[in-house]
Amino acid sequence: SPPMNRTICLSLGLLALASAFTGHMPMSRPTIRSSPLMMGKAKDGPFTPAVLAAKVVLGEQRLLKWRGKAISIHSQAINAFCLDYGVSKKMNQALIKKAKFVGADLGFLS
Repeated sequence: SPPMNRTICLSLGLLALASAFTGHMPMSRPTIRSSPLMMGKAKDGPFTPAVLAAKVVLGEQRLLKWRGKAISIHSQAINAFCLDYGVSKKMNQALIKKAKFVGADLGFLS
């Protein structure tokens, strides 16, 4: 539906804008972990107030659904980029993992 598409586009635009304010650190080698990675409590970031307001306006279930769709679209964009430029699957997964941590630091997972 048009309002949903508009919302997804706005969300992706905000993500793109937020990337301009994050530091670009060199990728480190992934460490091998014996247990699954747990995120714990969501961090507060510059977008936490917007996410909390969206949770009130949309409801938690709808917010989770839209956030899941936005994460899926972002992961697909990373996959397409890596495929277009011949990036290894290992680096591709590292980029997706990095996006998850940056999103958490910015407060998108609040």
